[in-house]
Order: sequence, then C-alpha cells, then structure tokens
Amino acid sequence: MRLLRYRFPWLVFCGLVFVFVLGTPDRANAQVPSRDGQWASPFSLPLIAIHAALLPTGNVLLFSAEHGVPGIHGWVLNPTTLGLTNVPPPPPWNPDCAGHSFLPDGRLLVAGGTLSFGPLTGTNKAFTFHPWFQQWTPIEDMRGGRWYPTNVTLADGSIVTMAGLSSVPGVRNPDIERWNPVGTSNWELLGRKTLPYYPLLHLLPGGEIFMAGPASLAERFDPISRTWTPVASTGAPGRYEAPSVLLPPTLNRVMVIGGYPGSGEPTDSAEIIDLDTQFPAWRYTTTMGFRRFEHNAVVLPDGQVLVVGGRSHNSNTNPSPVLVPEIFDPTTERWLQVAPHTIPRRYHSTALLLPDGRVLVAGGDYQPTGEIYSPPYLFRGPRPQIIQAPDAILLGASFNLAFSSPTATSTVALLALSTVTHSVAMGERYVRLGQFTGGGPITVPAPSDGRVAPPGYYMLFVVDASGVPSISRIVRVVRSLGDYVPLGNALPGTNGVPVLTARGSFVGASTVSFDLGNGLPGVSAILVLGLSRIDRPLLGGVLVPSPDLVVQGLPISNMGTAAWPIICPLGLFTGFTVYLQYWFPDQGAVQGYAASNALRATAP
Repeated sequence: MRLLRYRFPWLVFCGLVFVFVLGTPDRANAQVPSRDGQWASPFSLPLIAIHAALLPTGNVLLFSAEHGVPGIHGWVLNPTTLGLTNVPPPPPWNPDCAGHSFLPDGRLLVAGGTLSFGPLTGTNKAFTFHPWFQQWTPIEDMRGGRWYPTNVTLADGSIVTMAGLSSVPGVRNPDIERWNPVGTSNWELLGRKTLPYYPLLHLLPGGEIFMAGPASLAERFDPISRTWTPVASTGAPGRYEAPSVLLPPTLNRVMVIGGYPGSGEPTDSAEIIDLDTQFPAWRYTTTMGFRRFEHNAVVLPDGQVLVVGGRSHNSNTNPSPVLVPEIFDPTTERWLQVAPHTIPRRYHSTALLLPDGRVLVAGGDYQPTGEIYSPPYLFRGPRPQIIQAPDAILLGASFNLAFSSPTATSTVALLALSTVTHSVAMGERYVRLGQFTGGGPITVPAPSDGRVAPPGYYMLFVVDASGVPSISRIVRVVRSLGDYVPLGNALPGTNGVPVLTARGSFVGASTVSFDLGNGLPGVSAILVLGLSRIDRPLLGGVLVPSPDLVVQGLPISNMGTAAWPIICPLGLFTGFTVYLQYWFPDQGAVQGYAASNALRATAP
C-alpha cells in the first residue's frame, strides 16, 4: 500500500489490463538466449506476491493482503514444480507492508505490518516463520507499530528493525529495536530516530549499518555505540521506491538505482559510493535504458546486477510499465538490455535469486502471477558442478570443496538468501571467497566473521571463468560448529570409564556421530537422548538425560567402541539443546551396567 502519493489503479475490463508498456516487439522476436536470457511462461498465483523470501529449503515464501486478491494470504512456492502449500498468517495479524530478515537458524522474522487501512496504521506484532515446519510463531510485541519498516541481520545474528508508520495515524515510529534470538526479553531499544519509510539498509564489513536512501543523505548507524554519522548526499534529491545493492565483488560499494526523486518523473540514473575511501562520495555511473521506479534489483552469482520491472512515468493515464530488464556489469559499469517479460511488474512486485541461478519475478498490484527468468549465463555452455560441500561453514576457518568446472579457474561465492518487498531486498549479499584453479578437493577460506557474512543460510555457488554458475548448495554459515559439553556422571565398567564424544556439527540437516569409547566388546549399547536433564539415580549410576528417545541394540565393536550417526533435524533453533548418554550391560560394573559420561549438544 502507498501512503504519501496517490495510487494509480489499473484499468480492468473483462479480465484484461490496459497499460502502455515500454519494450519493442522487434527486440522480443530477435532474442538470443546466450545474450538476452529467456523467460518461462507466466503462471498463476493465489495471491499478490508483495513479500517474497527464499527459504533454506529452496522454496519461496510469499505473503500479502488485498491489492487485487481479497484477504490475507501466505503460500510456499516450490519454484521447480510450481506447487503451492497454504501457510496463512495467524489472524488477526496482517503482515502486509512488514519488514523481514533471516535469523541464523533459518527462521524468517517478520516485524510489523498493517493494523488498519482506515485510518492507516502499523501493528506492533512480530512473528517468525519456520521454513521446515512451515509454521508462524508469535514473538514478543515491539514497542510500537511498524508499517513500512526495514530489518537487517547483524554480525551476531540479532536483527535490527527501524522506521515505519506507528499505530498512531500519521506518526512515524522512531524506535530502533534489536531482537536477540537468545534470551527471554528479546526486544532491546537501541535509540530513536525518525527515518523515511522502508530505508535502504546494508550491513557493512565494519559492523555498521549503512542507510543508502531513499532520502538523499546517506548515513551510518553503529549498533554498538548507537550513534549516527552522516556520510554523503546523492546527486539525486531522493530515490524513493527504488532498490540499492552492495555492489560485488566487495562489500564496501553501494549502488542506488533509479527511483522517484519526490516530484516530477522517475530517473534513469544510478549512483555508486565507495565506503572504503577516506572521503566517501556518491558518483553517477552510466544511465539505464529506461527511467524506473517500483522496480527490483537482484545480485546474480556472476556478480552482475539484474534490474527488472517498474514503470517510467509518474502518471495515472500513462504509467508506462517497463518490460525490458537490464543487467549491470560492475566491472565495465555498462547496462545490457535483455529479454522482456510478459506481465507488467510495478508497485508491490518482487524479484529474487533462486538456488539454480534463475530469478523469480512475481506480483505487482492486480497481478496474481509469477514468471521465472533464466539469465544469459545459463545458455553459455556446461555448468560447473559441486561434488562435495559441507553442511555448515565456520566463520574464520576454512572448508573443503570439490567441484568440476569447464574452465581452468573458477570463483567461489556465497549469496545470502534474499527477502524482498517494496523494492527493498533485506539481507541480499554477495560474499566472494576467492578464485581457484582446478576442481579439488580444494581448501576454501570462509568469511572472516559475521560482519562479512552474518550467520545464517547462504547459496554456495561455483562460477566458471565464463560467468556460468553451478547449481548452488544451500549451506549454513555459523559462528561455532555446535556446542558439545561433557557433563560427567559416567559409571565405570570392565574397561574403565566409558567415554562419549561427538563428531560433526549440531546443525540442521548435518550428520553427527555420537561415539562411545571404553565399552565392553560384544554387547549392545543403549543410547538415551533427552530434551531435558533429570540426573536420576539408576543402577548405581546417574541417568542424566530424560528418556525421551531410547535407542537399543547399538553393537559395541571388538575395540570397545560404538557409533550412532544421525542426521540432525532440519530447522534446529538457535539454543536448541539435547542431552545424551550411553548405557550397556557389563558384569564388571557395580550393578551390572556401565554408563558413559553425558553430553549436552546445543545448536549454534
């Protein structure tokens, strides 16, 4: 929904939408996929895709309210089969025009939304969406309502939300709040500042939040000192309803693209600022082929930026939707016009990168449809293939990667899962890990810390020297590879004190082996797993875990060892804890049973 400026309704007659569009039939008829890319046929959706988030499952969460499809809606789209699962937001909450970003464990935190359309106000409600359980869960209310806020995930995995219309008509919410996924009183007030709606926020590699727009003056916010610092003003007086990106291959350059300056017509210009210089300043780069606002920008795995949708006129009689996307090359700073899409994608449209390198474009008022774009790189020969990759990548360490590639050298990069609404991609991020020769296995340095790559889920791509990407592996970037804590309470047996250790990371979808040493050869062990600790006397020893799951018949080898490998459940919450302990019959023990030490495993 739009607050400050008039809305331009579509002219709808007998199911047809009449608009003037920009794009030439000749261009459409002369498409060369290796140059222009290619669009698949549009498909129907049961909602207007105002909000879209790529989940760690590879599916896409879409949610919205009204704007062409009455009611409040939530659906999970499988972008491969186009299958849909209904996940309605819990009433009476209306998440329309909320802010959202990912927590480290893969849940999406959605802050605010619409309290009322008349008079227009924002709600203080906040929910998380679990990508594997496909469930909404309420969390603590914020201090005030937020309609049109922006979220940003910080280096420690906490989430800052700021801006938005409050629950009082016409009054903006100045609170800057942080939600910590670990704790009981999660919302923390970091300061107060009245900001534009849907500010364009990016986490910088120094840990500060950079606000690139939509107002002209760019500023930095330090979440530790809780202070704001002005940086520089754009040449344009404002860039409203326009996207910004961290411009690859670094995280210190920011680009703002097109937009509505506040009056008159939208612009075709774009500006770049390099924050790694002594005196950062905005400079104009080459202009796009079309003026645009209400468009989206998607960072691609080859480091280029796709701009799609929007319109070129601020007019209710001739809005001129732009059907021709453009791709920006950060190296040459040139734009390439590519294959046009079929359906206008204006206000309330979304676009995001999929794990296979395609781009989902959907929504726009009165457009309950989606389209999928295959960029030119998918038509330029064989793709690299990832053969082996870890489930979790530890910040500050390194990991082994094996792949095949058509070219001698290839680039490895992490791209954050995007979550987008109203032209604002919250958390979109390209992290280049390096260029490598051969296919491995090779050792790849992980990002140094959470300021470079906030903990959470990413798409791991291998891109060959021609810019052709692999299908990605979705991996979790963590600050620690699981917290395994020995708790003691072992009960000695014939071979001494049995020892329980763990191998692997206690991270969703990863494999962990719980290993027993100093057991009695030839007998079968029992593994007790509990969600709580009870410390109950048993057979001369202490049963530490609650017996929520008891696995019997685990053979102890001739070496006195046993192993129980498990695949950790998908979607482990940060802080999720289990307790484990081995027991086995042993006549050399006090009451005929021996027991290992207990172990506490906590998801990072």
